Amino acid sequence: QDAEDLLAAPAVGGDVLRRMTILFADVVDSTALSTRIDPEIYRTVTGRYRQQVTDVVERYEGHIFSTKATLLAVFGHPIAHENDVRRAVQAGLDITREIAQLSDRARTRFGFDISVRVGVHRGLVYLDVAQDDVYGLGANLTARVSGLAPPGCVVVSGAIAPLVCDHFELEARAAQRVKGIEE
Repeated sequence: QDAEDLLAAPAVGGDVLRRMTILFADVVDSTALSTRIDPEIYRTVTGRYRQQVTDVVERYEGHIFSTKATLLAVFGHPIAHENDVRRAVQAGLDITREIAQLSDRARTRFGFDISVRVGVHRGLVYLDVAQDDVYGLGANLTARVSGLAPPGCVVVSGAIAPLVCDHFELEARAAQRVKGIEE
């Protein structure tokens, strides 16, 4: 399928349509958190969150497309690896562990916790290399998958599970409807 996608959609002006492994990380209740604490402290902690997540994604040679309280990264661009799916899932697990440690420090220093939800999906996306952005159902579905994760956990989609089941301990969950997705 990946080879067909690459042949069917040649790059034009640096833009490309490709099946990618996508990771979406989201700070749990970031809006509510921002209303409860001093903006300078919020900026400090979320800045540390962004840096830690960025470091993890880069450790597994993923590429970050968006950062705020949410983070979207792809694995397989600009460097492709045979095991990009596993790299993305491992990055998600490392992110949850590192943000749990950040939360311990934030609780000790500032009196509040911070948590993250991570989703991993593999789907077709449009990479806008010039704008360093990604579009399409694959990216949107990854964001919805992350919303299914309990705080501090990683949820993988049905497209990812069979590709990593021999490498990670997975717990099956019932199919759930997500906003804006028909199936």
